[in-house]
Amino acid sequence: MNQLPVKVLRRITSRLAAIVLVAAMGLLSATSAVSADKDGVQRVDAGAAGLPLLFFDDFESGKAGHWAPGDANAWKVSSVGGSKVYSQFKQSKVKNPVRSPFNRSLIKDTVVGSFTLDVRLQSTIKDYGHRDMCLFFGYQDPAHLYYVHLGKKMDDHANNIFIVNNKPRTKISKTTTAGTNWDDNWHHARVVRDVDSGTISVYFDDMAKPVMTAVDKTFSWGQVGLGSFDDTGNFDEVYLFGDAVKPGKVGGASGGDIAFVDNRPPNGFAAAFNGKDLSGWKGLIAAGGGSPIARAALKGDALKKAQAAADAGMRAHWHVIDGALVFDGKGRSLCTAKDYGDFEMLVDWKIKDKGDSGIYLRGSPQVQIWDPKLRNVGSGGLYNNQKNPSKPPVIADNPVGQWNSFRIKMVGEKVWVWLNGVPVVDNVTLENYWDRKQPIFSTGQIELQNHGNTLYFKNVFLREIPRK
Repeated sequence: MNQLPVKVLRRITSRLAAIVLVAAMGLLSATSAVSADKDGVQRVDAGAAGLPLLFFDDFESGKAGHWAPGDANAWKVSSVGGSKVYSQFKQSKVKNPVRSPFNRSLIKDTVVGSFTLDVRLQSTIKDYGHRDMCLFFGYQDPAHLYYVHLGKKMDDHANNIFIVNNKPRTKISKTTTAGTNWDDNWHHARVVRDVDSGTISVYFDDMAKPVMTAVDKTFSWGQVGLGSFDDTGNFDEVYLFGDAVKPGKVGGASGGDIAFVDNRPPNGFAAAFNGKDLSGWKGLIAAGGGSPIARAALKGDALKKAQAAADAGMRAHWHVIDGALVFDGKGRSLCTAKDYGDFEMLVDWKIKDKGDSGIYLRGSPQVQIWDPKLRNVGSGGLYNNQKNPSKPPVIADNPVGQWNSFRIKMVGEKVWVWLNGVPVVDNVTLENYWDRKQPIFSTGQIELQNHGNTLYFKNVFLREIPRK
């Protein structure tokens, strides 16, 4: 993130300067982030939703290294009125797969869910009926994005909020104005997006009343950027407050499209792990090697004593470090305190060289996790199946030492698994390892299994599926 500019700090009190600097270092929520624009007017009150400041750029470095333009030849850092600004000074030579704005430059390496984008902007094209500038968000690729078109005159293709969803731009505004009153002066724009409600609010100069609103939940994550449809303009003092998320390829095209902040569940899911402690978890009872059948046979004091011993082992060997469940390689598996029937699960995991683990479903092995080099077979398969498929068709693992993402769905005795967005198990029966004469148990705990090596888990989210 760039340093906050001296030209801004000179115009505000030392107290406000300190607040902004602390916010820029990520130590303060945006609710307290206050600064002034180049005329000394307080303007960044964008943290009403309590979102942290993720990014700031005023281009005084003379560089735009944090930006990814669609056509680098159409963008440059220019000097305007004694300050450096980001200038989209000519038409970009790009070929969009569907009808959408030609000129855009995105903030690099930052993907957000809910956010507030706050920016100063200046139209530099000769005045005409469709004079415009654009702000982009939810950008996943050139055929999947949202954008705000701030156009001189409103119609179905101008001065509205649009979605591009693998077809030409479609207006989604619920409200808008008759047009954006462009002139040659600098203006102030803001876009506020709330993923949970789907709301989008756009402000122009007056930050008290939105000029456009929409409600749409199609894209829950994406990059943010600046540009125009086919005009030119300058941008400066770009603030981005928001929830930084991981791109939502957990389930791929057929498995869904989800993004989330670490250990904060996406819509419809509950967090089985809170990112702070072992609440909601218990140790694996040793009886019968962890068999649900042996565990079910324990009653009364015998069950309480066995669980107490298992929980003591859990606390000795499972710890929460930097928002992740970490197993030290000793002891037994970690189990949800709650039993589940039909469910959908998201979980991120990481192993070391020669690592071996798995996810037990209803207390039964298992969705496999291991180092693919061990057997030249990838993770995600139902390893203990004998009659039904047990191996994934592809190796979709990230390199050992990097995080991987599972999406697992279990309905009845059938299981689906996506690894890093790639389907590796498709509607396969999970066999009952503990008694192969019986079908899989109808309910049971979910376990993070170990084979005596260091393991890491986070983002453990579950959604119970009602049975018909």
